[in-house]
Amino acid sequence: MITRWLLAAVLLSTGDALAKGGFAAAKPKKKAKKAPTPAPPLPPGLDGVPPVSRFEVLNKDGVAPQFTGAFLIEDASVSDDLVKEFHERPQLRGMVSNAGGGAPVVDTSVKDSLEMSFPANDPSIAWRRYLLGLKAAMGLYLEDYPYAGAYGAFSITGRTNVQLYPPSGGYKTFHTERTGKGEPEGSRHLVFMTYLNDVTDAGGTEFCHQNLVVQPKKGLTLIWPADWTFTHRGVASPSQEKIITTGWFNFT
Repeated sequence: MITRWLLAAVLLSTGDALAKGGFAAAKPKKKAKKAPTPAPPLPPGLDGVPPVSRFEVLNKDGVAPQFTGAFLIEDASVSDDLVKEFHERPQLRGMVSNAGGGAPVVDTSVKDSLEMSFPANDPSIAWRRYLLGLKAAMGLYLEDYPYAGAYGAFSITGRTNVQLYPPSGGYKTFHTERTGKGEPEGSRHLVFMTYLNDVTDAGGTEFCHQNLVVQPKKGLTLIWPADWTFTHRGVASPSQEKIITTGWFNFT
């Protein structure tokens, strides 16, 4: 009796995995993903890494704040070409999320800007040249702060924004780049921002806890940790527009 019961149990369990007609159901084959088409090489003369140098920024006490990296992409055409791409692509009004994680809304009392964004794999020459300069700046940052690269791989995984602030515009309230565990904010590691024009009538970036205001200079690139310790805001210029590109390095 035990043998017959075991045989019946085996037949029943096997039958659960059989298709009609007694043949095992074939698992559908997954379609192979097509590899992305590589971007063509950059044109001769534009394929080299733009010169990048360290740049000193001092707070109101005359001290260079720790962990705020400042680097100058010296070739002005890198910034100028990004500005040209910005004006040639569709733009949207800048949006902010209200407290409590609400849906993003346009609120010019908080943020007054026009924006577009580059995907990480954007094929444009302007974007790819900027990435070469940004990579060089990040290399210098890691020389200064090697432990920033010691805890896991990171890269640009999302879109990088280009933001134009009109006179009296800006991201006017203090904010930080990571406010919770939800993605993509939760895995943000470092922030980068490059000024794409000179501003001489106010218009800087104020870092609350560092007692620091950085004045925009074309090509000046800032890198800092994405935490509340680097809470910051834009200082509006009453007479000049400001244009920046900014994004994040996320842990991968």
